[in-house]
Amino acid sequence: MNTVKENLLKLQDEQKQINTKRLFLTQKTNYDLVKGLMELRSINKFKPSFVIDNNNRFVFELMCRYFGEDKDFVSMCAGAGIENASLKKGIMLCGVFGTGKSWMMKLFSINQRQCFDIVSSKEISEDYRRDKNDDPSQDVLHKYIVEKQNAFDDPSVFYQTKRGWCIDDIGAEDLKNNFGNKKNVIGDIIEIRYQSGEYGQSFHATTNLTAAQIDEYYGGRIRSRMREMFNFIELSGVDRRK
Repeated sequence: MNTVKENLLKLQDEQKQINTKRLFLTQKTNYDLVKGLMELRSINKFKPSFVIDNNNRFVFELMCRYFGEDKDFVSMCAGAGIENASLKKGIMLCGVFGTGKSWMMKLFSINQRQCFDIVSSKEISEDYRRDKNDDPSQDVLHKYIVEKQNAFDDPSVFYQTKRGWCIDDIGAEDLKNNFGNKKNVIGDIIEIRYQSGEYGQSFHATTNLTAAQIDEYYGGRIRSRMREMFNFIELSGVDRRK
């Protein structure tokens, strides 16, 4: 009888711990929660390949404010000359090669506001080239327009049911042929997501392109869409790959 009672108490204690963990992981996001998690992740998962230092600390703080849904994000952006900042837009990290844009997005890909997966623009364009599915609801474009389903009841993504996308290195992809048609796949994804309203906290990107290069590569229409969809944040500093 004692053994049965002990097992029951053990199960009750385990369930209490699970419920406590769920309560913590599902609480509303804020700056302090996000910053604490990201500082731990930067040490445990990314050091020494990527560290927070004087070159990227301001952007790190901006990202903590953004994913913590902190209203100071907008005022900090304004003070740094970032135009038309909004918590309702996604993040576009831009800057020259090697400053750690991809690492920064990987760091924040698991967050209390909206987790997301990272995929390179080259991988998307290659997926399109290989795609032989003529069903629009199942093709490559559709894959990157909708959010992905998470596993049921998964604490590793804060019990979020879906996760978004970050397209890494926009502008590095080539035009691709599919069924004899040459397309700028990334431009199409951006246009479709804009038209359907599928952006904001679930859609981010990085690029090495300048504003003029974006205009030249994608055209003025797509560049204008990007301005409405993303907060353009520059990550400057030294080339960390050297």
